[in-house]
Amino acid sequence: MSTKKTTQAYKQPIEFYTTMLDQSIRANRIVAKGIGRAIEEQIGLFEAVVDSTRPLVVAKKPEEILAVQMDAWKTFGEKVVAATGKFAEIQRETSAELKDIVVDSFKVANETMPKAA
Repeated sequence: MSTKKTTQAYKQPIEFYTTMLDQSIRANRIVAKGIGRAIEEQIGLFEAVVDSTRPLVVAKKPEEILAVQMDAWKTFGEKVVAATGKFAEIQRETSAELKDIVVDSFKVANETMPKAA
């Protein structure tokens, strides 16, 4: 086998694996971005809960405490609904980006797949 054929025989698999590695890195970045956005949303939800319970510290009478608790639960419920919508949006966007990578990966794999001799 000539040196040129040997070099060509190794070039195709290396190109294929390099391309697939690039696709994996792209997918990992997208997943990391989605996780980061979800964590930020969770932190925001936690902060909203903490902020809504702060008035309990200054409430003195039982009726004030009850009013503060009711307000806190209402606020918490609204924040949970909003956060759930954000989580769904993050999931949809991340899934769509990952789907694009899968489709692109199949296309690239077909183009760079080592051909049988």
